[in-house]
Amino acid sequence: MRMLKWAREEFRKVFPAVLYFFCAINLFNLTFGWMMESEGIRLMTFPRIIISSLIIGKVMLIADAMPFLNIFSSKPLIYNTLWKTSIYSFFGFLFLAAEKLVPFFFKYSMGIAWQRMVNDTPWPRFCTAQIWLTILFLLFVVFRELHIALGKDKLRQIFFGK
Repeated sequence: MRMLKWAREEFRKVFPAVLYFFCAINLFNLTFGWMMESEGIRLMTFPRIIISSLIIGKVMLIADAMPFLNIFSSKPLIYNTLWKTSIYSFFGFLFLAAEKLVPFFFKYSMGIAWQRMVNDTPWPRFCTAQIWLTILFLLFVVFRELHIALGKDKLRQIFFGK
């Protein structure tokens, strides 16, 4: 029973981030996919989008548990927002780099795998993905910080009236 309660609480914490990133990555994939289609490049498959959204949500949950994440909680919201965005973006960078490194890691030794990843990675696409991931983190953190500062009811009133 305690395990079920824990799982439900974890799901409740991670669900907004997973849903947000699932929708955002799908939108990114759809729009950029149209542009890349003429070159025969497919960005992400649907299962990969689902797995990426789950991983990003879980990474955010793990980062939220770190004691240094809220060091600017007594300052204006911009400090905490930019700090959390940079932390999440750093973890996002590690995730994207690991995603590129893992296929080589199973074929080669660590040194050669690293060298192959550096040489074989299409860096403009990698950097574009990192920039977009940072923007998506920023938007998510802005709204989450507003939700925390104003409360659910006040935020709903600001956006939808009544």
